[in-house]
Amino acid sequence: MRNPLTRNLGYLSLVALFFLPVYTTALESDKDQPLMWSADGDSRMSLRGEFRILVMSNNVRVTQGTLQINGDEVIIETRINSDEPPKITVHGSPVRYQQQLDNEGGLVVGFSDTLLLYTDEVNGEEVLELIGNAAIQSPDASLKCSAITYIADRDLIREAAGPCEGVLSSTTN
Repeated sequence: MRNPLTRNLGYLSLVALFFLPVYTTALESDKDQPLMWSADGDSRMSLRGEFRILVMSNNVRVTQGTLQINGDEVIIETRINSDEPPKITVHGSPVRYQQQLDNEGGLVVGFSDTLLLYTDEVNGEEVLELIGNAAIQSPDASLKCSAITYIADRDLIREAAGPCEGVLSSTTN
């Protein structure tokens, strides 16, 4: 039987490898595309301060270029009178995320109970938070954790909350 400390250090080493940048980016052209959505259930919109809140339910699909998100309930928050990108919250069983990384067709696919997608106010990067039963797979790696914070613009897993397990594939970069 292996020493628990040795086993945990092995897991930490594996997870640490996921934090190394891969230097491919999500398609930049996705951000220039319109944000489209559809839902089989009800939709309602409200104003809260300077935000417009759109809530949709039942088999909701959100797309923007190659970005595709599916879930049971989607909340889109946009700032009124601003060009800021919206904040998107998705709940599901599970939520499904997919986005093309590059023009060669490499895909990132993710699953979780809840998904948050927003633009970081400091550096302008697109942040994807997968929360609860989180999994993400790219051409170079796959990871399952309690929660994963992924930077789509750099194909980088910034944080992962354990327990985690993963696989690194050989890369062609």
